[in-house]
Order: sequence, then structure tokens, then C-alpha cells
Amino acid sequence: MTLSHLVNPAQRWRVVGGLVPSCPVGSYVSLATNDFWLEVSRPPYGLVAKLDLRNATIAASPDGHELTFGTATGEVVFQNDDALAAAPAAPTAAAGQLSPPTAPAAPEPAGPPDPASFVGQVVQFGTLVPNADGWNLFAFLVLRRVNGWLIGLTQAGHAIGVAEHNIAWAHVLDRGPRRASDRLVLTYVGQRKACDRSFAAEAPTLQELGYTVTNQHFFQEPRSATSIIAALLVGLLLAFVLIGLVLIGWLIFVKPPGVLTVTLQRAPGPG
Repeated sequence: MTLSHLVNPAQRWRVVGGLVPSCPVGSYVSLATNDFWLEVSRPPYGLVAKLDLRNATIAASPDGHELTFGTATGEVVFQNDDALAAAPAAPTAAAGQLSPPTAPAAPEPAGPPDPASFVGQVVQFGTLVPNADGWNLFAFLVLRRVNGWLIGLTQAGHAIGVAEHNIAWAHVLDRGPRRASDRLVLTYVGQRKACDRSFAAEAPTLQELGYTVTNQHFFQEPRSATSIIAALLVGLLLAFVLIGLVLIGWLIFVKPPGVLTVTLQRAPGPG
């Protein structure tokens, strides 16, 4: 059994141990053989690393789900999260004993994941992205399919979604079935208009998931006495110049940030 029988570009692997350039542990990659090299590609960056197979020991689990490469810089371990591995692999081979890869074997037929199978499960995408919970791994509870999208809630309750054509890169964290809370309390920090815009961006998805607003309150944080006194003193001392007028105008017209709290109740129906 050669390595080309175990990997092909259609499979998705996850780096679970070791050092691969531009691929921190947890990254999703595709593997392909080219002469005596194992090529590691990472969407959307393309080819990011090559491992020399001539000076490596290679071990594979009996079901081909896990591959371990012993290289000069240490072991690198990949796991096949798509369960597309071919027949059981041979046991660990000594360096130089693995037969040179030939033309890549055709992948076994396997269709894309069924989007419906993700409903009620917590999924994660192998990349850091900005969303309502900050920069984090794209993880959320899938609740519905709507017009080619899977939509649901993050752990903090914010609405989020992903296009169905991207689910091939989803990793299931909790196979469920899971159901969202019937009551959400969301908070947004900042100026009132900015908070309103942030909530308005999520409102359509929350409504699609069956949530309606039951209470909404904006708490305006008061200015500290120290900032008021300091601004007044500086403004009065410099009132005869423009900077003094600007400081007094800022004190009068610019309000400090506040906290918008929105409570939503889940209506009977979807999800």
C-alpha cells in the first residue's frame, strides 16, 4: 500500500499534532503526493508546505483515519475528518521503505454532506473569523436551512449563518440533537445609533429563527465627576480660544457610550 492510495486532494485532513508551516494545530488541509513529496495545501492559501517522504517514517491507523509522519523536525499527525480514507493501511514503514508514489488513485465516490444533517448540531469552521462574539473559531448551533444558508446561534446567542456550499469544511463539535434556548438576552456596547445598527443587522435572522423582541432598554452610562470637572476647568481657562469652545461643545453634545440590552422570546415553530 503506497501513500497515494491513502490520500487524494478531495479529502479533508486536520493537523492534530506537530509543526507544519502556516498550519497551526487545528487547521484543515488537503494532502496530495507528488514524486517523493507530500504536498500540504490550506484553503484559501493554496500550497503551504512540502514534506520529504524519502526521509520520513510513516504510520497509519488501521482504518486510514490518522496518518503520522516522522520527520527530521519531529512528528506531524493528520486526521481524516471526512472519513474518506481508502482501504486499511499498512503498519509503520521504516525510512526509505515506502514505495515511491505513483499516479494518485481516484478517490472513492462520496457526495457532499447533506445540509439537513447539520441541523441541531454544533459545527465549527477551521479558521478565525470576525463575528458578533469577536474574533474566534466560527462555531455555532445550526437551527434552520433558509435559501441555501444554514443559520443558527453562537454560544453567546448572536445570530450567525454560513452558505451551504461551505459546509464541506465544517467540523461537528456536538452531534446533538441540540435545541436553542427559548429566551435570549443580547447586549451591545457603544453609542446608541451604533448599538441599534448592530442589533438591526441580526434582527432578520433572529426573527427567522422564531425570536421576537419582548423588551429593549438602553442604559446611558453617566460621565464621571472627574471628567466633568476637568473638562469644565480646561474649557473655562481656554474659553477665549477655539480649543476651549471645542471642549465645552464636546461636553454638551457628545454622549458617553452606553449598553443596549435586548430580550427576545422564542415563538413556537421552527428549530
